[in-house]
Amino acid sequence: VDTVGKNAKKIQEYIQNQLQNDLEYDQMTLKEYIAPFTGEPVKQNK
Repeated sequence: VDTVGKNAKKIQEYIQNQLQNDLEYDQMTLKEYIAPFTGEPVKQNK
């Protein structure tokens, strides 16, 4: 039984899924260091 091609495809799908999850997580946790409207640095003491 040849599983080389099947394993490679599953690994590729897994990596793509992980990369997509990483991108989504980065977008959810992105902190604003520069105010988008004023361009001023955001003070961390809120």
